[in-house]
Parts: sequence; structure tokens; C-alpha cells
Amino acid sequence: MGTNDFPCKSSNIYDKNINFLFGSGASASYIPTLHVRNGKTYEDLLTDPDVKKDDDFINFILHSYYTNIIEKTFCTPKRPFPQNYTDTIKSYSDFLEELVLLLEKKGSTQIRRANIFTTNYDLFFENAADNILQKKTFNFNDGALGFKKRKLSISNFHLTTWHQGTHDMYKHELPSINLIKMHGSVSWKRNESEEITINYPSTSPDVIELECEKTISEFAEAVFETGEGLKRFLNLSEDDSDDLKNFVSFYKSLAIVNPTKEKFSETVFQQHYYQSLRLLSYELEKPQTVLICFGFSFQDEHILEIIKRSLSNPTLRVFVFCYSNASKAQISTLVNDSRISFIYPKNDGHNINFDKFIDRVFRNDNGDWISWTN
Repeated sequence: MGTNDFPCKSSNIYDKNINFLFGSGASASYIPTLHVRNGKTYEDLLTDPDVKKDDDFINFILHSYYTNIIEKTFCTPKRPFPQNYTDTIKSYSDFLEELVLLLEKKGSTQIRRANIFTTNYDLFFENAADNILQKKTFNFNDGALGFKKRKLSISNFHLTTWHQGTHDMYKHELPSINLIKMHGSVSWKRNESEEITINYPSTSPDVIELECEKTISEFAEAVFETGEGLKRFLNLSEDDSDDLKNFVSFYKSLAIVNPTKEKFSETVFQQHYYQSLRLLSYELEKPQTVLICFGFSFQDEHILEIIKRSLSNPTLRVFVFCYSNASKAQISTLVNDSRISFIYPKNDGHNINFDKFIDRVFRNDNGDWISWTN
């Protein structure tokens, strides 16, 4: 198959039901992964039997998880912005601008809508949308309606917006981009009525620093490698222990999934998660549908199962962009089918980052360093 035959490019998908699935890899240049030490993750720590015996251990891990990872997902770094933040927000902005241009090419009888499903709870898409709305007119739908009180509902993703002339002499459908955040968001809160409301913060909340000088990597070493007595190793002061308890009260107010198999602490978040899964399933069952995956590891077993089941749709095409050869090998062991195309570097000297992903889908670069398999 030659370069011109590359199936996942804008000229081949503009008239399809367009869906994207983004994972943590899309924001990885700014937001660290869950990796802690020697292949171990925060999930491994939080599910370790010895760790689970003591609340201080759990609270210490969650505090580290917040300060090292979650705090960055608010996307409100201090000025001057670090280069990796500036580069990441530019990539998100470029992607949305190209997607709006693609939707504008749809015919008058086609719905000018694309769905972005994401497991990320950072605010890069929302910030990028503000950037693009300064020069393009489109509807960016985060699933909430309201003014002072904006309430989230899956049903809001089925709305369409039309633009009419001043004298109602014409009307045309605005491009719409739905953002479905499957693992929650740092902009979400659960209110007293068991509803999810959305409010975008201008800064990230302050969290008290601990007196404890142990790092999460050192703690992981004690858990998995040295077998050192954890209580004696961590040696939290009474003030640290009290601060951690106060921190966890704040942490539980965040409407995000936990880095464990038991993802949800609140029923309302679990309910939204399964509603978003049903929406993904519904979209993938539609005729002439494409699903384009980027930065997604396929480790979420529920999303993986939805995609596997959807492959019974004979007109569905799934395109999986793999950052490296190693990630392609890993993902292909989890999901594989004749309707799935894996796009990956030809050799270990190349990686498919966000910008190269955009170039390959929307700008149709020559891609001589890219391979793909069906």
C-alpha cells in the first residue's frame, strides 16, 4: 500500500461519523504518567496488600499523586509558561482547528459533528477551544447546560446548533465538537443533589506541603524492593498525618477516577462513566463510522470491551496511532481485527507524537517513516 493510499486522512473520513479516542499519551509531554519506579505505577502501590493496611500509606500516595500529576491537569501554570505546556496547548489547538475545518467540508445533508472521547481529566481541550473560538465559529460542547450552575448530562451531547442570517434569509449548521470525558475532570464537582456540575478554575487549589522528605520513588522502593518496614521508613509526624487526612477530604471532592481498579468513590461518577460507555457503543454502531485512537493504551477494560464488540459493525474502521513500535506490539496483543489499522513508526528511531499525528491525519504529509497494517 503506497503513501497515497493511506486510509486515515481527512479526504477519506470527512463524510463519515467521526470519533476520536484520546488517552494520557496526548498530554504526556506536560503531565507525567502513572509510572513511579522500575515499571511500578501508582495503581500498583495503592493495590499492594501491605500498603492497603494503613491509611497513612494510602493518603501519602494520593498526596504524591496529586502534587506530581493531578495539579498539572488544571492547566494553570505560572507565567512564564513552561515550554512543554506551551507546546502541548499548541498541539491541542492545532488539532481542534484542523477538525473544525474538516467538519466544514461536510455536505448540507450531513451532521457536522465529531465526538472526542477521552480518559484524560486535564483541561487542554477546553483551553484550546477558547484559543480557536477567537478565529473560528463552532460549537464546543462539554456536556453541560446552564449559566451560573452548569449541570452535566449525557443527553446534552445530542444537541445541534444552527447559524441564521440577520434577517433569517439562510441558515447553516455550525460544526460541533462533543468532548466526552470518560474518567471525569478537574473541572467537575458533585453537588448536594447528586449532580455533576462544571466550573472551570483559574488556578489550581493549594495543597499543604508535608514535612516528610521521602519521595514516592523511595517509598515504592521500600514497598517492592527492599522490604523495609514501611511505618518506620515513612516516619510521618503527627502534623503530617493530620495534614494528610485534611488533604484526602479535599481529594475526595474531585470528580476524577482513582488510579486503581476500583475507580469510583461516588455512585454519580460511576453512573456517568457507564453512560459515556453507552454513548461510545452507540456511536460505534452507526454506519460509516471511524474511530481514531491516539495516546490511548487500551488498558481500560470496559472501553476495550466496547471497541471489541463494536467490530461486529461491518462499516466501522478503527485507526490506532501507536507512539512507538513497542506500544504497537503491546496494544496489538489487547485488540486486533481486520478492521483495525495500526499506524506506527517504521523503526525505533521515530515516534508518533501529537504533531506528527495531526500532520498524518489532516495535512497528509508524505509519512515515509510511518508504517500501517490492517
